[in-house]
Amino acid sequence: MSIFFVMVQVTVFTTLLADEQPIRELCGFKFTEGPLWVKEIGWIFSDIPANRVYKLENKEIYLEPSGNSNGLALDKQGDLLLAEHGNRRISKMNKNGVVETVVDRYQGKKLNSPNDLVVRSDGTIFFTDPPYGLPGGLQGPHAELNFCGIYEITYKGELFLINKNLKKPNGIALSKDERILFVADTEQNAVFKFEYNGKQYPIKETKFCDVFSPDGIKIDKEDNLWVTSSEGVVVFDKMGEKIEVIQVPKHPANCAFGGKNDDEFLVTARDCVYVYRLKKGK
Repeated sequence: MSIFFVMVQVTVFTTLLADEQPIRELCGFKFTEGPLWVKEIGWIFSDIPANRVYKLENKEIYLEPSGNSNGLALDKQGDLLLAEHGNRRISKMNKNGVVETVVDRYQGKKLNSPNDLVVRSDGTIFFTDPPYGLPGGLQGPHAELNFCGIYEITYKGELFLINKNLKKPNGIALSKDERILFVADTEQNAVFKFEYNGKQYPIKETKFCDVFSPDGIKIDKEDNLWVTSSEGVVVFDKMGEKIEVIQVPKHPANCAFGGKNDDEFLVTARDCVYVYRLKKGK
């Protein structure tokens, strides 16, 4: 009797999480987005249709109305920045709870519906402006721009258009050295990168990786890119190679790193939020 051995190459992903099961799960929202760790108050996130920002702790309302906010971030002074679908602007809430417009127009025309944002260490704000929160989209009666832009707001408040070639720019993140801007394009099923070159705009996009229906994205301590998508949370190394796929109970929309010991990973997923424990050192 002859015995044949067949060598099969199997790809095994080493987990970046301490456990595949979330340590916290909270549901009963409408559509969650914009997770953010704030040292003084803990985890917060947007519920877009509910027009609220919630604290994870006790499901407490942190801000209402929120302008149907999506992405959240902290500016250099620690004030809360909001990408507002409803008011079609980037806004800022100071420590006294006063909300003001940072920017709502480009060359005199109303923005579409700012989606997500990231802040560089010098205070520069980068944000995406697809039409997801705009009734009728770019063909609707309220559209004033005929493209979906990626923008920069300088610390002086100047607004620059970085690129307008992507179809539906969504999640946005910066590399650890802040020289590369990553943007997910949901419609093109890809994440693109933009190599920062000062104020020479526009910047040409380069495809970084392919992933189905990418949404919110984040960069970890090792410069890996975590992408929420229809596949789950897909993690890519700095070369654009897939290193892990994390399954989430519901379709994820965004994610963030934080926690008191900097070892938590929060995923917003439709009407729920999930908190996972990261492996030590991740």
